[in-house]
Amino acid sequence: MKKIWLLLLLLLILIFFCTLQKMDKLTLTAPAATKTATVVTIPLEAHIIEYVIQQTPKGYRLSGNFRNTIQQNELSALFDAQNTKLNIGNTSTNEALLEKGSISLTKKIIPHFVKEYKNGKIRYSNEVLIVEGEVNSYEAKHQMQKLLAASPIASKNNTKVVLEKKPIDFVISHTEQRNILSGHFTDKTQENALQAAFKRTNAPVTASALSEDAKLLDFGGIGLTEKILPHFAQNYTEGEISYRDKVLTVKGKAKNEAAMREMEKLLGSANIPTKNFTSIDKEYLQRIADAQKAREEAKLAQENRRLTEEKETLERKSAEQARLEEEKKRVEAEKERRVQEEQAQLAREEAAQKAAQEQEAKANILQLLQVENIEFNTAKSTLTSRGRATVDKLASILKKYPEVHIEIAGHTDSDGDEAFNQKLSQARVDTVKKELVSQGVSPQRLRAKGYGESKPLVPNTTDENKQKNRRVEINIIGE
Repeated sequence: MKKIWLLLLLLLILIFFCTLQKMDKLTLTAPAATKTATVVTIPLEAHIIEYVIQQTPKGYRLSGNFRNTIQQNELSALFDAQNTKLNIGNTSTNEALLEKGSISLTKKIIPHFVKEYKNGKIRYSNEVLIVEGEVNSYEAKHQMQKLLAASPIASKNNTKVVLEKKPIDFVISHTEQRNILSGHFTDKTQENALQAAFKRTNAPVTASALSEDAKLLDFGGIGLTEKILPHFAQNYTEGEISYRDKVLTVKGKAKNEAAMREMEKLLGSANIPTKNFTSIDKEYLQRIADAQKAREEAKLAQENRRLTEEKETLERKSAEQARLEEEKKRVEAEKERRVQEEQAQLAREEAAQKAAQEQEAKANILQLLQVENIEFNTAKSTLTSRGRATVDKLASILKKYPEVHIEIAGHTDSDGDEAFNQKLSQARVDTVKKELVSQGVSPQRLRAKGYGESKPLVPNTTDENKQKNRRVEINIIGE
């Protein structure tokens, strides 16, 4: 009887303990004191650990019920070995919980899980290890299946294969002579976009080895290339833009440092991975410097030619001007010579005419004076009536020849005082001049000069000679 009560007490304690721990059902059969057996059912599920490893944008998160923290730390350490972080979330520990190999299996699959899975989850519940998430190849899923199958732990592989689309790839080869586009694209639209970008820079492009595959994706390579292409085509002497494995790479030779910095700026603002292997084209810079020097030398040579031409033109103009002036002088000299000749001829003619007039006048005057004398009253300067008549005739002759100038020369004999004779001779010629002027003869044509007894024609030795010396002579003179 005591044995029965003892067994009953033990069963009650077990039932109470199992109820507290929420374990799977456990059936125990107690030996009956009699032939009747008593069966007790105990839940066993509360005796097994359970946990979830959830992939998040910030890493991985662990939650669940464990026997102790050692199990948690083992999992955390393995994630650390994969260079990632396992954050401990809502967890608890209980030494009464059982672990039937799930931790070992989880540790085994974690490296593959971290490397290949996206949106992944490892869940251990009801003694079943379940793997969920996405991989980009069937090989990754099969590898997980092999890892799970190698363990006796019950498992389930809910992995989804999401095949990752490959990116497009292309290469733009650029030289100063031509541009070549080749590569693999999703469709013609992408090719046309790049060709249109070249047209906007007035740079021709040749398409070579192009293909289209709808499974290929553009991860930003087309848009960035359209952005940098104008600068690349205009400021690079040679180079290449390539887009492979989602990375856009620029390499080549820029025309100057400013162009290189601008490319660095354009690529630095991109939201896709880029590489830049640009250097400055020193040969191009040298060519530019040489061309600039050549232009300056050509400009200088042109300026020198212009100055030389201007100098030659000026010299020609000066020579022509000198020639024209010389010709003008020659013409003027010739004209002056002709004028002088004409004047000389005229003067000669006038002189000849004048000489002729003078000769004629002289002849007339001589003829007049040979017949008649200009008589004065004795020892006086007054004319006699005969002398006045002679002067009137002389006036007529002079008025007939208006160009003839005369000298009225008065002379006396040696009788009397010499001074008196000089004075008398001057008074007499003045009388003649005055009379001629009164007759209309210009006084500028007349010169009255008394010589007294200084110029006798013959010696004053006889009365006849003295008569000859007492005279008034009319001499033709120049102007």
